[in-house]
Amino acid sequence: MPDGTFDLEALRAELRSSTDPARTKVRTVRYGTRSVGTKPVRTEDDAQDAVSLVRRVLQEEGADDDGGIDFSKARFVETILKSQERELKMAQRRKELVPIAAVKTHVEKAFIGLRQVIQRLPSRHVAAIAAEIGCDPGKLEAALSKAIAAELDVLSSPVVGA
Repeated sequence: MPDGTFDLEALRAELRSSTDPARTKVRTVRYGTRSVGTKPVRTEDDAQDAVSLVRRVLQEEGADDDGGIDFSKARFVETILKSQERELKMAQRRKELVPIAAVKTHVEKAFIGLRQVIQRLPSRHVAAIAAEIGCDPGKLEAALSKAIAAELDVLSSPVVGA
């Protein structure tokens, strides 16, 4: 107010509208500290990323999303994410998670072995097939080998970028 006093009711209304309803007691805040693993929201893009994360988690959980994000929804999502993180840590401790490098190595070795077996098929079976259908074994082997090599090359192309 112009005379230097405050409108107490207006201040209380402003405080209620901007305060986390889950925090009913007055707590002291130490400035300059924050939770481990969190980063401060500094830009409008950071804020939009945070809101879209909350919306995505609410949607994945099938929670009612009426369009607005409030403190209780954000807290609910935080609890969900912490729970998921704990699940991952427990799975890692139980040795249920496998490092991606080991999986890639195993798949590569398995594919190389499969490729070699398939490439040997024409030379192993061409004589019997040629006799059965009555054609030249040399031409049949060349045609089968070419077709198999082309198909294996298609399978060898990367599906997902590293």
